[in-house]
Amino acid sequence: MKTPIDEVKGVIVGYDERRGELLIRAKYDDYFTLTKRGYKTCQVQLNDSRQISDKQRKACYALIRAIADETGEDRGLMKEYMKIKFLADDLGETADRIFSLSNAPMSLVCAFQRFLVRMILEYDIPCPFPLLDFVDDIQDYIYSCLVNKKCCICGKKADLHHADHVGMGRDRTEIVHEGMKVQPLCRDHHTEAHTIGQKTFNEKWHLSDGIEVDKTIARLYRLKTKEKNNA
Repeated sequence: MKTPIDEVKGVIVGYDERRGELLIRAKYDDYFTLTKRGYKTCQVQLNDSRQISDKQRKACYALIRAIADETGEDRGLMKEYMKIKFLADDLGETADRIFSLSNAPMSLVCAFQRFLVRMILEYDIPCPFPLLDFVDDIQDYIYSCLVNKKCCICGKKADLHHADHVGMGRDRTEIVHEGMKVQPLCRDHHTEAHTIGQKTFNEKWHLSDGIEVDKTIARLYRLKTKEKNNA
C-alpha cells in the first residue's frame, strides 16, 4: 500500500548561483501515483554528509552522564530518552526517526548537543566540567545562560554584565538596554572582566562580544526597552 507521504531520494547535480537555485535529480518510477496524485511540488530536505568527530561524540556522552547521574537513572536509558525528547521537542519528529551517535550527521549531533546543554542549564543540573568547553554555538549557549541566569564561565548564579560600556554617571534604570550587548557572569568573573578589560576577557575565555538585549532578556532582568522609553 502506498503511504500518504511519498518520499524519494535525490542528489544535487548543480547550483545556479545567479538564480540561487539547486539542481536536483531524483529517480521516481511510479508514474501511476505521480499522475493520480497530481504531484506539482515537493519538500526538499538537505542531508548533512559530514560525520561527527570522536570529540563531539564524547561531549554528548559526558553531558548525558551528568544528567543521568543527577537523576539517578541508567545512563543507557537516559541516552535513548534524551534522543527521543530532542526529536519531539526540538524537531517535531517521532521515535521512528531515532539516530545513533556512532554515525549521525554532524549538524544533527550539534543540535542534540545544544539541546543537552540547555536541559542542564534549565534544570540546574550540576556538572563536573565547565559547559563552555562542550558547546559548538557560543551565542546560543550564552543566550541560554542569560535566560537561566547562569554564569557562562562557571555556571554559578549570574548577574548581567554589560559588554558595552554604559558610561560613567549614567543611570542604568533610565537608559534603554534593548540592543546593548551583555553577558551573564557571576560576581568573580564580572570583576575579572572589569579588571582585565572586555577584549582580554573575551579572548581568555573564547567568548563572543555578547548577546544583544531583546525583549525577553529585558523582561527577565527588568531592563528598560525602547517601547517603555517611548511611553
